[in-house]
Amino acid sequence: MNYKFLLFLVFLILHALDSEASPKLFKADSLFKSKKYTESKAIFSEIIATGKASPALLLKLAYINEGLGNYVQALFHLNSYYILTSNEQALEKIRDIAEKNDLVGYEYSDYYFFRNLLIQFKREVEMSIFIILMFLTFLSFRKKRSKRSFRTIIYTQISMIFILGILVNDLFENDQAIIKTDNTILMSAPSAGAEPIEIIEKGHLIEVLSRHDTWIKILWYDQEVFIKTHKLLFI
Repeated sequence: MNYKFLLFLVFLILHALDSEASPKLFKADSLFKSKKYTESKAIFSEIIATGKASPALLLKLAYINEGLGNYVQALFHLNSYYILTSNEQALEKIRDIAEKNDLVGYEYSDYYFFRNLLIQFKREVEMSIFIILMFLTFLSFRKKRSKRSFRTIIYTQISMIFILGILVNDLFENDQAIIKTDNTILMSAPSAGAEPIEIIEKGHLIEVLSRHDTWIKILWYDQEVFIKTHKLLFI
């Protein structure tokens, strides 16, 4: 009884949140269509803060920010959109903005395309692997089987479990972030007293290696350096 009540309560909360976001989204869309971009941007940002970032909403925010000259936020929303959709046109737009502003880190490879597809269809891939594992388990318990086929099933199961572990623990997802402030200092160690390595401008896309309190270790031109957390927009 308590379990059913808990499920019902969760449903009511989710429905209330969705009902609250819908009027806001309608208002923001109306403002966007009326070309009142600043007002619509504020409401779109509020909706994103609640975790309801649809691809269409991200695309509109990217469009607004680019029009307002805020290429950092435009790149942030376009990257988020690309992760959700793997859209080639979005990727071309990202490269175009990066090239115009002389930014580094936006050289996407086939690996990133494949990774984004895995992120986009992660639940479906996990369920497919789980079903295959169940089927292989059924085959392994059949009475009539050869020793060779049994080994093949076991090795396949081990491989599937390994892949599933990578997906469940998000081990293939390397954090990325965009530098959001100008005159950002890269340090040799996670300390204000460390040796400065370089001063860089906003907009560059970097790979996050690890976190150290208020510092982030990043990779900058194959060199490990440190940067303050509040200087980054995490994708």
